[in-house]
Amino acid sequence: MLNTHTLRTHRLFYGGGLNQVQVHDESQTPTALLSQFELAGSEHDMVLLSWLSDDRIVALDERGNLYLWPFRAGVKEAIEPVLALNLMPLKDVSLQGSTLWLMAREQGERLSQRRLFQIDLVALHVTQYPPCEFDFVGGSMVALENGDFAFYQHSDKPGYQFRTHGLVRYAPQSGQVSLLPLTGKPAPETISVRETFFFQQRHGLALTANTESLTATQGADGETAYQFELQLIDFLRQQVRWSRPVRALLPNQVADEYDCDELVEALDAIAGGDQRACHNDELQRFVECLTSATLSDDGGRIWLGWQDGCVQCLSLQGELLSPLYQLQQETAKGERASLSPWHDQLTLLDVKTGGQAPASSILTLTLSMGDPEWATLWQVALPSVAPGSLCLEAEPQPALCQRTGVDLQLPEPLLGTPVPSGQLDIPCRDSEDQGERLASLKQLNALMPALATYFEHHTQAGHLFFAFVAPQPGGDKVQSEKQFFPAVAAGNDPDREQLAQLIEQFSRWPFAPRLMGQAGAPVLADAVLSLIDRVDYLPVLARYFNAIGQQESVQRYHLNRTLPALREIHAGSSELVAFNQQVPPPWNNLNHTVVSTCDYDDD
Repeated sequence: MLNTHTLRTHRLFYGGGLNQVQVHDESQTPTALLSQFELAGSEHDMVLLSWLSDDRIVALDERGNLYLWPFRAGVKEAIEPVLALNLMPLKDVSLQGSTLWLMAREQGERLSQRRLFQIDLVALHVTQYPPCEFDFVGGSMVALENGDFAFYQHSDKPGYQFRTHGLVRYAPQSGQVSLLPLTGKPAPETISVRETFFFQQRHGLALTANTESLTATQGADGETAYQFELQLIDFLRQQVRWSRPVRALLPNQVADEYDCDELVEALDAIAGGDQRACHNDELQRFVECLTSATLSDDGGRIWLGWQDGCVQCLSLQGELLSPLYQLQQETAKGERASLSPWHDQLTLLDVKTGGQAPASSILTLTLSMGDPEWATLWQVALPSVAPGSLCLEAEPQPALCQRTGVDLQLPEPLLGTPVPSGQLDIPCRDSEDQGERLASLKQLNALMPALATYFEHHTQAGHLFFAFVAPQPGGDKVQSEKQFFPAVAAGNDPDREQLAQLIEQFSRWPFAPRLMGQAGAPVLADAVLSLIDRVDYLPVLARYFNAIGQQESVQRYHLNRTLPALREIHAGSSELVAFNQQVPPPWNNLNHTVVSTCDYDDD
């Protein structure tokens, strides 16, 4: 049965990385990798990845490259697109059975113009509807029962009277467009680093702040707190289900002490009826304190995450079902501290129920803390929440979190086998933890003999580069060699020794001259660059330069980056003299140059 098999996707964002789709069996411990598929020609964000049936997978990227293929276990293979629609980047897609709907703009069409595409995934037939010109927020498409579609619309004008929102209903058969205005005022900024519109396509629901409702409240201790209302928008019913405050925040829970005076001045003015746009920055800062909102799998409960490291649960009617939990971590000294001392972004990724009897069951929340690129993964166990049981507890309750990660087990045939582009994924349980990075590097070192055998037998394979992947419920986190190797080298001597061992093993491969890294860079270029400051590794680097090829792009990288830095660091040393004696031209020729190009130039 495939209902336990999870589809995951990731992509290296630099150097033309292709989307990778992995099939995981999460019913096992550790999680087992069953297969990996590389989507040929797909260098853009994925907007759809789903099982089409028990044994077929469908994927679509934002440029309209459509992939359909049968699932097979134990393989790493490339999948060619069955359709290439050549679209401008899109987010709006809805899979209804074997029919795929997407709202997008073709190359060359006006910016204000979009059209609906209907794709029969059985016949691979594409139907285009006439262009329609209405504004909507990308990624807010919901299919309605009668074949119509609903979209969320948000005015991008900053003035209070112009700050409106609503639902657009579009009937593709007739081309009719109708707008249903919604009550309240949305957040002033339509483009922001943090999300303020939390959309749940599966249930046709969205949560957003109603900034019309900002109020100030005086506590018993004399401190002023501020609150805004949260709105639940129901796309299927075409209405706002409710709009109500859920939490009052003190200024120091919103901003640091240096910005509190400016924040309080703006929020007091807004609460007093001053709605001028000059207060919009502080208003935006205030509503962005809510950093995450997600529904439970059954759609019966809403979990909210706040930047001060608190979580709480609401019913679909907006009633409080849990106390406010203050998430904590244990410090190196064994003391408890806030999980978010610096008002970081808390993102709820997964909510799972455990335990045997309902009365004794617990909830396990998986969450990430921090900006997505460097966020850490945590889990916390909380008491179960009954849908009809309201919570009257006013005081925050402490809850201790544990760092976590996903252990991924690769079957033997897939361990030392790159995908067709040359990328080899190395599991990394936590890419922000030095110990876990070192464990992944040791695993890669152990795989080098198997990789050598692979390239010895596959004489046409000419590329090799690595991606270090941390599986996460909300989307896998991937680091390139450019991110991973310098982070390892910044550790202690045993960490750098593992990096040197990797370079040493590659230098012994007789076929190393034919291999290239990602986007024409040398193999292990960033590993080499990460060790040039240590004089004791110059002999290892000399053997590397004797082993690699001398293609123009390889020369360009090392002659313009690696070697000038190495010579500057070790200028005048006997070790540099020995290095130059050990390496062949052009690596020891100061007069040999190759024109340098920008990373973003077309070669």
